[in-house]
Amino acid sequence: MVQDTEDFEEYPGKYLVDLYADEQAAKKAWLRTGERHHFTYNDGIVTLNWQGIPLLGGPEWDDICGLWRNLVTVVDGYLTDGRGEMSFPDSPAPIILEHVRGGALVTIVDTKARVEPVTFCRELLYEAERFWRWTDQQDIPVDARWALTKIDRVRSKIPWR
Repeated sequence: MVQDTEDFEEYPGKYLVDLYADEQAAKKAWLRTGERHHFTYNDGIVTLNWQGIPLLGGPEWDDICGLWRNLVTVVDGYLTDGRGEMSFPDSPAPIILEHVRGGALVTIVDTKARVEPVTFCRELLYEAERFWRWTDQQDIPVDARWALTKIDRVRSKIPWR
């Protein structure tokens, strides 16, 4: 549990476990911290970079499952209507992906970046699927099957040029 946010920002490794680098430690931490919320909520950080631009990561932490669901919903909105918008699960901070001339613009909190939309959507959905498959493989009691089904449905909307 983070009680000193300055210490967290200076030494994130004291508080965070990489899901893929040390799967057993990550599973243990996930189960230990998720238990008090009946596994419906678990704080963490999702890092997202585009061509060297950090779009998402510390110090923004939130419910990891909710954040991945919202990121997939943003991509779905973009592929359906040309604009997808959600916020972080526990704050009004925006996550927006919108069509702009010559590509797409992603806005996460105060960071904006132009992205190539097909590649961006494909890669974001790949990482979302990777996360949900990890929860499924580790027997984390969250609804991975629902999330994976939604990811497949959203992925089917990508124009595969």
